[in-house]
This record gives sequence, structure tokens and C-alpha cells, in this order.
Amino acid sequence: MKLLIVDDQMSVVEGLKKGVNWKAIGFSEVDTAYNAVDARASLRRRPADVMLCDIEMPMENGLELLAWMREQGMETRCIFLTAHAKFNYAQEAVRLGGFDYIIQPAPYSEIGRAVAKAAEDVLSGREQAQLQQMGKAFHQQEPAIAANVLRGFLRRQPNGRDVTTLEKLGILPMRSKAGYVALLHVMRWEEGEDPWVGPLLGVAIGNIAKEMFEPHGELSALSFMEESSFALLLQNTEGEEMPLESVTRQLMFLKSACEQYFHCSLACYLDGPIPVADAPARWEKLKVMRDDNVSLWPGVFQLEEKPRVPHTFRVLQIRGWCSLLKEGYPEAMENEGMALLDKLVENHQLDAATLRVFYQDFLQMVYFTLEGSEDKLHEMFRSPEDLELYRNGMKSVDNMKKLLHHVAENFAVPVPASDQKAVVDKVRRYIGEHLENELRRDELAEYVHLNPDYLTRIFKKETGCTIKEYVIRQKLEEAKMLLRTTSLPISFIAAKVGYCNFSHFSYAYKKVLGITPQEERQGTDKG
Repeated sequence: MKLLIVDDQMSVVEGLKKGVNWKAIGFSEVDTAYNAVDARASLRRRPADVMLCDIEMPMENGLELLAWMREQGMETRCIFLTAHAKFNYAQEAVRLGGFDYIIQPAPYSEIGRAVAKAAEDVLSGREQAQLQQMGKAFHQQEPAIAANVLRGFLRRQPNGRDVTTLEKLGILPMRSKAGYVALLHVMRWEEGEDPWVGPLLGVAIGNIAKEMFEPHGELSALSFMEESSFALLLQNTEGEEMPLESVTRQLMFLKSACEQYFHCSLACYLDGPIPVADAPARWEKLKVMRDDNVSLWPGVFQLEEKPRVPHTFRVLQIRGWCSLLKEGYPEAMENEGMALLDKLVENHQLDAATLRVFYQDFLQMVYFTLEGSEDKLHEMFRSPEDLELYRNGMKSVDNMKKLLHHVAENFAVPVPASDQKAVVDKVRRYIGEHLENELRRDELAEYVHLNPDYLTRIFKKETGCTIKEYVIRQKLEEAKMLLRTTSLPISFIAAKVGYCNFSHFSYAYKKVLGITPQEERQGTDKG
């Protein structure tokens, strides 16, 4: 620390400098000045922690010097020395934040005690500032710290001292009291939406949860656990029991918020009220509920303590798909598989165990169809994306459907490049002859006996546009011709090219051809 002694009398300055053991008090530097100008120069070099200063000095007094120091933002503790006990001096010293006021002459021991007290205040201030900085840093990191401690608690790997500390700070629910534990599982993202990174999504969901629960005196703690799953602990901080209906309603609101703001579907698996200390055991049961929801139903589901009767629904039809693949009908195999999965979901016969058996039987059928060829199987799943399909097929119905489609696509016999133009021309002729129909992609693919995705690829390669774009263009060009060459009602023309909804027809016509059907007709009439 630095001490600055300021007095216009050299004898006073030297006496103060040598009369007290400043080093013992904690000062590593003791500087002196005989006027305010010299004092300012010393302070500019390095601000003093404590200043002993005479009030009455020529040119500029000690009070004016302190006022300048405060303007510069210096927090120096200033102890004034004066031979005159004037009240207005003391009043101004207090207003400027002076630390003490000593009437001269005073013994060095008294001055030493006053400076020592000021030095203690400096150190205390530094410690307080450091604690505030630490508190600020902790507040900024509080969600991440709480999430890590909660994760360890639910995984039965807790640091007991950390859990207790966060309980006392009111950041985590008390283990000795009742509360709720919920598993939040983010499942599907809207098409075109990039999934959020887990921890980032956890911060966003955690903020919404706090806004929902805190106004009711309810503490919420959220942690990202694994893949797309989050843990949520809830507890009323006012000692009242949280009604199950209220918690369920709030979680339904949270589900709706995720759909609205993050464009994803959410399933909430809930248990409570329970002693929070039992949350790790209940967490494992909630994970089983999550894994059994292979149909990815969104909603709020309460844990039921019913004994589970092991039952796996066997799907014998899978064995017959081998002949479909061998005979060149992969699309039929895919359609049967999709329909079967949908039926199992509709009848609530599909859980994690049944889907796992479905997956295993399906891959066994594929392996048998390939006559046990490891090379062909590796070729089918050679890319990282293909391997992801292979590994994740048993995790959800959506993934299993993707795997079915991938296998069907690999068994489809590609059309030789020389024949692709003929196939596309055939499709174009069919479209031209059936403009009054809806003309779905699957219908066109079935007409030429190709996989829909494969047909889409070769069609765009040959025409430069998708099947849907081509169909819309052809329908509207036909409508344009009829508008120009006939007096048929516009609504009749719309129906003739497959548009049952007149507004939809008018919108599509304007979007593709730049004018409305009415404007097209009026332009023809004027011509």
C-alpha cells in the first residue's frame, strides 16, 4: 500500500515520516509533498491508498485537493491534520468523504492508530470488491454450476458439499422436502429448422421454466442430461405442496412454448410429489418411459407405479418381405413396412422392446436376402449418414421408417442413363393426359414402377424442375390456354385442371404466371 503525507511545513512532514513505523502497519511506500501541486504529481504517478494531509496550505488547501481527487475517481482514505478546530472544515471534510479529522498537535501513536484504521478499511474494501466480483462471476455461471451439480445428483455421482451449498443458497430444491422430478425430451424439429445445441436449448428452456414457476413461489432447476433430454426439479419454497394438476398444466404450457418459440415437439415425463432425495431412483424410471415412447407422442405423462408385464409383439410379416425384395418390389416392401408401423402405433402395441425386435428381424431379413454377403451389407451402409440410420433404427418409429426407406432405395434397380429420358417422357405424357387429377408423386412413380425418390431425381435431372413444379406449371398453362381460347367460366376451368378451391387456383396462377385469371381473361377480351 502507498501512504502520502502532505504538509507545507517540512519539519512536520519529516516528523510524520519517521515518527511512525509505517511498514509495520502495512505500507510499502511512503511519499511526501509540501503542497497540492506536488501531491497531485505523486497521485498521478500512483494513487495513494491513504493520505495524511494538512488542511491549511498556501495556494490550494487540503479540502480542495481532496475534491480534485474525488473528481479523478480516486478512493484514497484521507485523514486531515489541522491546528484549528473549525466546524466548517470538519463539515466539508465529511461531505467530500474524508476518513478522519485530527487536531494538531497530536501524538504519533494517535496518528498511527488513525492511519492503521484507514489501512484496515482499504483492505476490507478490496476484500469486499473481490467478493462482489466473485459473486458477480458466480451469478453469471450459476445456471451452469447448478446444472452440473444436478446432473451429478441424478446420476448418483454427487458432490455432497456442492449439493448442500446450492440447497442453502436456494438454487437447488431441498432433498429433505417434497417436490417433482420431470424428464423433458425434445423429439421432432419442424422441417427446415436447425436443432438447437443441447446446453443452449437447456438455458432457453430453463429461463422459460423460471418465468413460469417463480411467480408462484416455486423453485425450478434444469440440467441438460443426454442427447435431447433435460432434467427438471420443482419444489415450492414457501412450504406448500404443489398440486399435481397445477404442475401438469404448467408443463403443458412449457410444451406449447417449445412448439411456438423453438419449433420442436416436447414430451414431459413427470413424477411427484416425492421426497427430492428419491429423485435419482425415479429418474431411471422416467428414462424407461421415454425410451418406450418410440412413437414420439408429445404431451405430459405421469409415472405410474404399476408392475410391468413383459410382452413383446412379434411381427411375422417381416419374413415375407424377403421375397418382395428378391422379386424386385422394394417399394411394396417399404409400403408394407410403413403401414405396419403405423398400425402398431395406432393400436398402442409399439414400445421400445417391440421396436427393437422389429429392427432386429428386419435387418436379419435384409441379411438373408443378401445371401449373407457382408460386402453387400457394408456397401449399403458405407457412409456416416447410412451408419447413423443403421445404429438408430430401433430408437424411434421415425428412425425405423428412414431405415426402411434406405433399404428399399438400395434394392431398387436403377434405370440405365439411356432409358431415363424415355421414363421421364412417359411421366410427362401421363401428366398431360390427367391434368384434371391431383397427380401425386407416388402415383406417378407407381405408373413407371420406380421408387418415388429415384423418379424425383431423374425427373429433375432431365427437366430442371421438380415433379410438383412441373405439374403446377402444366396445369396453369392449360388453364391459360382455356382462358384465352374459350368463354368457359373461370371456376369451371379451375376444376378442369384439378383445382377444387378457386382461391387456391387464383393464388397459384398469380404466383406462377404473374397475373390473376381474371386479368388474363380481361386481357384476351380487350385484344
